[in-house]
Order: sequence, then structure tokens, then C-alpha cells
Amino acid sequence: MYVDLSSLLALVALIAIALGIWFWNDSLQARERMTATCARICVEMHLQFLDETVALAWLRLTRTATGWLAWRRMYVFEFSESGSDRWKGRALLTGRRVESVQLDNPEGVTILNGASPPPAEAYTRHNTDRETEDHDRLH
Repeated sequence: MYVDLSSLLALVALIAIALGIWFWNDSLQARERMTATCARICVEMHLQFLDETVALAWLRLTRTATGWLAWRRMYVFEFSESGSDRWKGRALLTGRRVESVQLDNPEGVTILNGASPPPAEAYTRHNTDRETEDHDRLH
């Protein structure tokens, strides 16, 4: 069977379009997941999730713990404690796993990691000395 150059180029173009659609869909799902996660964390911490959205800050390819390639995405968002202030937050997603969510404010930085949940008495809202791990809040 003979395949001419125009057929080969058409096949490559179709594959590129399919990959583009897959990546676009995957990116939308990742953004929706992070929006829901950040909104839930803000509600649980009695904060206002401003603008009801997250924005992609950067995107990289990385390897997971099992060695597979996955997209690592950093999202930024804003939240408020009183409604009159505005603070930044960051959320890290690797593949479909939420790695961490960081909330910055003048009283300190709160970091929620996806490793393992701490005992209930170890959780503090504004922790400047150490990172607070909270698996249940992230997933």
C-alpha cells in the first residue's frame, strides 16, 4: 500500500488536532478540580473565595512517584478574611492529585499538603513556624 505525502500530512494534522482537544479538555478538568478544592478549603476555613476562580500560573511536565509523566500545574487565586482585604493563594496539582494549597496573609502562611493528615490538635489556621499537612481538605 502506498501513502502519499498529502495523506501523511493529513494524518499528522488529525493527530495534532486530537491531542490539542485532549489537552484542552484535560486543562479544563484540572481547573475545575482546583476551583472546587480552593472553594471548599475557603469555606472550611471561613474565608471568602474571591472571583470564584483560579488562574494558571505555570505548567510543566514532571514525573510522578511511580515514574509516569504528568502535567504539574500551579494555580493562583485570591481570598479574603473580612471582605475588605484581598490575599493571594497558590495551589499545586500534579496529574489529578492536589499536592498542596498555600494561603498567604499578614498573620502567616498556611500550607495544606496532600501527604498525610495531622492529628486534629496540630492544625492551626495561621502557622508561620511549620507546614500544616491536611490530606482530607485537599482531596
